[in-house]
Amino acid sequence: MVCGGKLEYLESSHTMKCIYCGRVEEGHITCPEGHYICDYCHNQDAMRIIEEVVFQSTSRDPMEIAELMMSFPGLPMLGCHHAYIAGGALMAAIKNEASRGITNEDIKEVFRRTKKQAHGGFCGLTGVCGVVPAIGAVFAVLTGSKCGTDSEQRITMEATARLGRAIAELTGPSCCKAYVRTSLEVAIKYLKESLGIELPLSSVSSCIYSARHPHGCRELNCPYFSKTAADVNKPANTNVTTNGHSIRDFSSKEDAMNFLLQKSLEFGAEKAKIIDTDTVVVEEWVRWKCQYGCPLYDKDAFHPPCAPDAESTKKVLKEYSKAILINGPKGKALSEVAVRLEDIAYHMGYYKAFALTALSSGLSGVT
Repeated sequence: MVCGGKLEYLESSHTMKCIYCGRVEEGHITCPEGHYICDYCHNQDAMRIIEEVVFQSTSRDPMEIAELMMSFPGLPMLGCHHAYIAGGALMAAIKNEASRGITNEDIKEVFRRTKKQAHGGFCGLTGVCGVVPAIGAVFAVLTGSKCGTDSEQRITMEATARLGRAIAELTGPSCCKAYVRTSLEVAIKYLKESLGIELPLSSVSSCIYSARHPHGCRELNCPYFSKTAADVNKPANTNVTTNGHSIRDFSSKEDAMNFLLQKSLEFGAEKAKIIDTDTVVVEEWVRWKCQYGCPLYDKDAFHPPCAPDAESTKKVLKEYSKAILINGPKGKALSEVAVRLEDIAYHMGYYKAFALTALSSGLSGVT
């Protein structure tokens, strides 16, 4: 998150200071350089996206909603924001199913309860994954469970018991994204059994995040792992480090950029080109066009005023010298190309690698 160093998970707490906000607290996760990030700073960007997707989604499919949130390029591979993804995706789907009269305030209540028990790294310290209390909070809100209730509390505890067992079967090492998927599968089945709420559940075609796992992906031991996808992600003639990351050595930066260019085409981009960042034109009129006439203004993170303004975009571009411009079908497919390319670039040593996708401003279907 700060220097790219491997995280150290401590057996006992230490007093640490957040490198971003300066908050001093007891923490268990740091890096060899002593960098520490509090849960608030670690999760705030991801939480903004999670809340926007949850409150605006019209889907009745929890897995579809969760996969959209997990595809956010700025979302860390591991962390308790995944608890909010699981609980939020399930609540959003139930709200859209409409039989229970769920409101956004109910979803916020699930988030508030989740916050009390979902803390980064505590799955290894207490044996409880934050996804479990998050889904438990969903059942509690649905049933009205609290201390002293009868069947309501039993249903909620039965849900968390089933979730805990299912997640335990996936551990070794842990993977928050696998936990989200399995928890939703278990929860949807039990929702129908216990409360008669029926939700659709799309299948996970293949996981595209295996190369990003800091502790090493379980690969074939994970039900969501795709060997085909892994082979595509793995560069030829790689040196594999002990933590499972694939890193390729290149004789020059030009060779490295050309390698990334080729990978973007292999992943599904129709066109790809290396450009100088100082050739990118950033102008104010785009923001004005959105503000005065676009129905999506102020609706999500991809539109103004949430999207970065022209001035800040210009400043960020000056911090880079080269970029890969890719073109292809609009939508999730191209976003996945960009995210996968960012991941490979990062593990090649380009720690500043950052993927950006653009909405269509021309013919339909092209971006």
